[in-house]
Amino acid sequence: MSYAIVRNDKLTRADVNGSYIHNDRRSKGHTNKNIDPTRTHLNFYFKKNQLTYLKEFDKLRKERDLKGSIRSNSIIMCEMMFTSDQEFFDKIGEEETRRYFEECYKFVCNYKKLGEENILSAVVHLDEDTPHMHLVFVPVIHTKDKEGKEIDKICARDFWKGRDSYRQLQNAFYEHVK
Repeated sequence: MSYAIVRNDKLTRADVNGSYIHNDRRSKGHTNKNIDPTRTHLNFYFKKNQLTYLKEFDKLRKERDLKGSIRSNSIIMCEMMFTSDQEFFDKIGEEETRRYFEECYKFVCNYKKLGEENILSAVVHLDEDTPHMHLVFVPVIHTKDKEGKEIDKICARDFWKGRDSYRQLQNAFYEHVK
């Protein structure tokens, strides 16, 4: 029996650079020994960031006039990781593996009305033991300000509201890809 796995990490400004370096393979001497540099050319993007994650975040925030007070320890991005077990990928082959990750990408674009415009990067790593996708996004919610005006606001707390928000994510993802 195979698994449909999605994991979410919340990232502060201090956390973002490490994810960027790993996801975009910006380091020559990887600390992760599961990375096979001879297979890195097989990795592919559904959405490629043009700048570092922090610069992409600052650009997005300015261009879209995203509200929300950002402190030094604020969650400014989230990183989802999608995968399954190796047996699953061996069984479905290369073409269906790509389609699996394409469905993962579509799922996130529509999850909680996030929208593709809030995704900074989505890269599939085929150069590690098990294929997986890292998807980095800004947790934007659609709400109203104090005057009742519609705004978009960066707020991980409200995006992941509720004690069972990750369970809801996992269940919705499973329903989407099954």
